[in-house]
Amino acid sequence: MATDPLPADSETQLRIGADGLFVDAAHEEAFIRAEWETLGTRVRQIGLYGALAFLSATFTDLSVLGATGVYWALLAARFVILGWGIGLARLGRAKQVDSVRRVAALLLGFELSIMVLFLLVVLAYGGSADYHAITALALIFAGYAYVPILRREALWVGGVFTALFAIVVWTALHFDTKFVSIAVVLFGFANVAGWQIAVSLSRSMRLAWLDRRRLQTEARAAQEARRHAEQSEENLERLFDATPMPLVLARLSDSRVLRFNAAAKTLIDPGNRLSEDIFTMDFYADPAQRGQLLARLQAEGAVRQMEVRLKTVEGLPLDVLVSTRRVRFAGEDCVITGMVEISAQKALEHQLRALAYTDPLTGVQNRRGFFAAVERAIQDAPAGVGGLCVILIDLDHFKQINDRYGHPVGDEVLVEFAQIVLSLLRDGDVFARMGGEEFCVLLSQTQAAQALEIAERVREFVAAHPFQTSVGVVRLSLSLGIAGCDAPIQSIDAVLSMADQAMYRAKQGGRNRSALYCA
Repeated sequence: MATDPLPADSETQLRIGADGLFVDAAHEEAFIRAEWETLGTRVRQIGLYGALAFLSATFTDLSVLGATGVYWALLAARFVILGWGIGLARLGRAKQVDSVRRVAALLLGFELSIMVLFLLVVLAYGGSADYHAITALALIFAGYAYVPILRREALWVGGVFTALFAIVVWTALHFDTKFVSIAVVLFGFANVAGWQIAVSLSRSMRLAWLDRRRLQTEARAAQEARRHAEQSEENLERLFDATPMPLVLARLSDSRVLRFNAAAKTLIDPGNRLSEDIFTMDFYADPAQRGQLLARLQAEGAVRQMEVRLKTVEGLPLDVLVSTRRVRFAGEDCVITGMVEISAQKALEHQLRALAYTDPLTGVQNRRGFFAAVERAIQDAPAGVGGLCVILIDLDHFKQINDRYGHPVGDEVLVEFAQIVLSLLRDGDVFARMGGEEFCVLLSQTQAAQALEIAERVREFVAAHPFQTSVGVVRLSLSLGIAGCDAPIQSIDAVLSMADQAMYRAKQGGRNRSALYCA
């Protein structure tokens, strides 16, 4: 496929507008010339099949109008369109386009002439608007979806045609209120959807052309780089030193490093402590990952962007994306590897993952974190050992604190309360805020009596504790429900329901107390 060169000063400034066409006219013309094999085929088909289809309708004209003067005028117009279409078909058959503007103008004119002739036919036929609306909708969709947009004005053809058709319907055809309401919806949808289809098709064709150009440019650059690299080992060393990406060349048989650039040295050996003999196997934090990498390399010949954890000369962990390929160097099978450090990205991922499971106010687990901890606890529970135990905690009359002192003071109480409970729990217990003033404690391998003891310890401490806030001391009491201690548990929802029932009994009993669920 031929590719016309773009202006050298604008090669990197290619922009596609909201209408799907290139903003710059020179870029748009270069695209049409380069893609003429595809666009020309469409132009040829539109010219030939469109004209023939309109000419075939002359038999309908004869049956409706008879051999009248209007019929002969329409027949002449249809033959004019046939000639126009044949001219377009001839232009579309050419291997190259002589004048892009001329073809675009002829195509737009052909499209407009067909729609104008259709409106004349409608006026000549008369009758009900319902009969002609279907054909009008088909013309609109065909104009948007099949006719290539070679100039911006073509996008407005559907809207202009719709307006003219509405005038014809209003002045010359029979219609009712029901038709008007349906027609507004259908023609509005046809134009909005058609516009989006036309813009999407135009944009995708131009983006695909840009991608091909980039691929061709990259392929030429890669070919040139390979040619230079094969000229001598000196060129390879220069390439290594000039590349900002860390690169390592190692022998495949024993993993001995033959070449590495300054970026790789800075990444792996920031303290400049490397010895003379260096082997890549010494820098894998997990040797199994090296085996996986070599297996993929053996099977595929190249590996792109595999996450690997390495370690520096000092033993510090290092997360990297490696891309590696087998090459021949100095007559030996070697592996060239490029690395991109992603330690900061991985740390951020871990941080975001932790935030997703943490309540932002109190710093304890949130509801999602609680259920994740339940899943781990169920999986890790030894066979034959009692199931999970849950303590559901509700802060008594907490709404009164918010109403009396304001939500900021309520938040202060919640933060201090969470820290108190954490200090009273054992290592391994999970404390979570389930929402509002409701909290939950997950106890693993705990009997009912022990769970009740823990719940009472928390309740008594909180009841006696003066909560220091910005408005002074606030007092607090708790209602606690305990469930699911002595039997294996398959459903945490069932345990939470039991604990909720127990907590309800504690509230009914006067609050500031703990209740154990009894079946």
